[in-house]
Amino acid sequence: MDAARAGRLRVDGLADELRGAGLRATRPRLLVLGFLREHHGHHSAEEVTAALTAAGEPLLRGSVYSVLGGLVGAGLVLVADTGPGRSLYEASDAWHHHFVCRVCGAVVDVPCVVGARPCLEAGLVGAEVDEAQVIFRGRCAACAAAAG
Repeated sequence: MDAARAGRLRVDGLADELRGAGLRATRPRLLVLGFLREHHGHHSAEEVTAALTAAGEPLLRGSVYSVLGGLVGAGLVLVADTGPGRSLYEASDAWHHHFVCRVCGAVVDVPCVVGARPCLEAGLVGAEVDEAQVIFRGRCAACAAAAG
């Protein structure tokens, strides 16, 4: 299969994914979701904006934030809760938590034992909890090994 056909199939798949989540398949949504699907991991809105600009597909930073908010709301993208600071986004189908290395800042996915949110009970009478996130902190394997 040639590269043009592969690219078209990828865009068609993303468009179907967006429409399946109740969103129109606009150019900004296709670009942002495509970037997150291709570049696994956790990315800030600024990183997404810069990468798209470098790839010759510039979007305004405000548009990227707006698209990310819509994708999060539709359940296609998760906000990786790593604590205070910039928000990080990832394209993931499975609910999970995060480990943040205090030395190098690496963010690693940690599977959720339950696999769905909320995975913890808050014990708040009358409250409706729809999400609970756990942030693990410490030294990642590489930093722990380097420290001896």
